[in-house]
Amino acid sequence: MNREEIEKLIEETARKERAKRKGVSVQKVRSILNVVFMLCAVAGLILYFAWPDNRLAGMAVIGAGMCFKIIEFFLRFLF
Repeated sequence: MNREEIEKLIEETARKERAKRKGVSVQKVRSILNVVFMLCAVAGLILYFAWPDNRLAGMAVIGAGMCFKIIEFFLRFLF
């Protein structure tokens, strides 16, 4: 066995161990965060165009949604 095969086996074993853990899975959390992001994006766009006097409110909602997306991004690469 070479080094690459050993590393691949270790990674696969670690992935299986994470899958066996009980509780809330990272995939479910990521899915929820993605849904929240999409809802914020749609609501922000509606506010932005429907309320032209105060476009800052729409941008704030979109910015809040981006925070959720950034959290999801880090969860994707950490777990």
